[in-house]
Amino acid sequence: MTWRTLTALTLALGACATPPPMAAAPAPDRAAVLRATQRAADQVKRCYRHPKVSRAARLIATTLHVSYAADGTLIGLPEVVGQSGVTDETAVQASLMAEAARLAVIRCQPISLPPELYQRGWDDFELTFRPAGFA
Repeated sequence: MTWRTLTALTLALGACATPPPMAAAPAPDRAAVLRATQRAADQVKRCYRHPKVSRAARLIATTLHVSYAADGTLIGLPEVVGQSGVTDETAVQASLMAEAARLAVIRCQPISLPPELYQRGWDDFELTFRPAGFA
């Protein structure tokens, strides 16, 4: 099983981590991966600030590609790799949703990742923000 086939957790904010494909190293158990996924998402979601957008725009999900150094700081800036839920009505606000996701990742560095998983590619992954369910 590759890392990309693992189901990412959807949390209250909906921040999900999708780890990259693994190298030849033995895979950690699924429970460890799910705990690490939740841990990464929990750290970043605390820094998310809702932009002033319409209720419909809060249905937009934004996926970012992020890379981290061993100390948990970002290598470069988070890159928007996709958005879903964008309609004609919300297209103008999509950039605000993307920027809110990017700023959450920037604000929350350094991130703490489990060292045993970090060495297996957790320095480079995707986070998906689904703020529609966030209270």
